[in-house]
Amino acid sequence: GRSSEIGKIRLMAGRIFSLNVSYFDLSFMQRDTIPEIQKMLGGPGTAGGRSSPSKFPPILFTNSEMDPTMSTVFGNWEPLAKAIRIVMFGKNSLDISGWPRAKCNARKWGTMSSTPGLLAWGWVALIFILSSDTSFTKSGVGAKSRLPYAAMFTAYKQLWVTLWDQPRICTIHKKIDAYVWQSSSTSNIATSDAEGEDFTSDLMRLAIA
Repeated sequence: GRSSEIGKIRLMAGRIFSLNVSYFDLSFMQRDTIPEIQKMLGGPGTAGGRSSPSKFPPILFTNSEMDPTMSTVFGNWEPLAKAIRIVMFGKNSLDISGWPRAKCNARKWGTMSSTPGLLAWGWVALIFILSSDTSFTKSGVGAKSRLPYAAMFTAYKQLWVTLWDQPRICTIHKKIDAYVWQSSSTSNIATSDAEGEDFTSDLMRLAIA
């Protein structure tokens, strides 16, 4: 099911973040003690860290550095692009160029480009994997981390929608599309924006169900 998509990203999280793969094993319970991870999440005791989790942790920003003006938000696009490629084409797709021949979610879901919902879901999935949480709760807030996952998804999706045609953001989602789909051709698949939006809502509902 779609809830296993986060599992695929978790398996490849060491590659995505250039960190020790063992940090992301579900049995590893000390993610909140790893400085590199806490820097990305902006945890207490880190530069720019807060006592209560922010909806906009440093990982979202260029160079993973919090920008109070929000002018570099979503600038750290590479981890997001890698995560979405894994969801669309499978956990081995980071080592394969183009479209793998095997059945994949991109074909199944009819998705040829990013949507605000997909990008918002991808960020929430990555932040969840970095966190000390092991499952989503019905409240949409991390049981251990207190990260506001449901509110994050809503805020990120709204921000992507609002800024979609702004030149800097437009460049970012085009870079993500080029990395994920590695093709400007639409001959592979029939697609509709509506379908792309629909399944991300399903993914998020599954995640916080």
